[in-house]
Amino acid sequence: MKMNKIIFFSIATLLVGCQADEPQPTQQQQGTLSISTSVQQFEGEAATRTNIEGTSFEKGDKVKLKIVCPFSSNTEFGESTYSGSFDGFWLLRWNGSGFENLTSTETEKYDIDGDFAPSNAPNLFERYLAQPTPYVFTAQTWSEEQIFMTGSNTRVEQYSYVFHANQSSAAAYKASDLMWAQAIQQTGSYHVHLSFKHVMSALLITVNGSISDNAVLTVEGMPDMDQAEVIVGDYYADASKVNVAVKDKYDYSYRAKSSCDYADNGKALGIAVIDDTQKKAVRKAFADMKQTATYTAHRVAGTNQFRLIVPPCTLQNAATIWLRTGDNLEHRYSMSLSQTSFADGTLYSLTMNLK
Repeated sequence: MKMNKIIFFSIATLLVGCQADEPQPTQQQQGTLSISTSVQQFEGEAATRTNIEGTSFEKGDKVKLKIVCPFSSNTEFGESTYSGSFDGFWLLRWNGSGFENLTSTETEKYDIDGDFAPSNAPNLFERYLAQPTPYVFTAQTWSEEQIFMTGSNTRVEQYSYVFHANQSSAAAYKASDLMWAQAIQQTGSYHVHLSFKHVMSALLITVNGSISDNAVLTVEGMPDMDQAEVIVGDYYADASKVNVAVKDKYDYSYRAKSSCDYADNGKALGIAVIDDTQKKAVRKAFADMKQTATYTAHRVAGTNQFRLIVPPCTLQNAATIWLRTGDNLEHRYSMSLSQTSFADGTLYSLTMNLK
């Protein structure tokens, strides 16, 4: 099942009062800019899901959109936010029926433009995207704004997807379900369709037997990557024209982290690691991580089912599933996880029988 949504944003005029270095269009865009979206289901699951219930995105879910024109030597409209956000990202939020521009709210106060105060994201729907050159639109979900200072006192902002080893809460579980989409247009367009797919793997564990309401299920022997930013490969990231000037000084950019061969385009490749000695962000593959971590699963309300997002990887040794149940979690059951290889976008279902 696919959930399709189409949202429309009216554009009466182009931006007024643009920054001095921003190119000016010579004509007005006619009509409206529209973005349609769909969500692909996990392979092995009967329903589409990015929320727990299995319908679609949830209100407040955030997406960052990167626009690259890989065959143009110029910076085309949409490729840069002109210092309005770090790394030229357009930041969107699901409003319940579609994606809209991310703005500062009572609960979310992001310093998007780096002025040490809450700010709105640059508005993509006020841009004129009709240049006669191929456009690549790449989007992915994100959950946290991360800010740090480099050794040269340069402020770096990142809008990051962060993996949670403890997914017992619905929020942590949903934040760990990384979604990614890419659309290629032969020219700038007034309409873009983004088909999101899951790039992580998932476990659905059903407990066959009576368990307490406070039961906890964990999986031991998994890659150690709690609170790390997972990187998805983007073949077109190397053509990004943003932050090129700082490449020889430092490089914590999307280009440095996500550039890859075509075979790895759209695949979760590992986590980002800040290397102060090289003054850049480097990628650490899942295979190079210690496999000593314990992941805590999310229990589906009112059921004996537990869900867990895991990285697409191959384990060196079989992991162990532990179930703790009882008023004081005094009863413990364990079983070996026979699945040692996990493919991206795939859900693996298994049953734990209590004796």
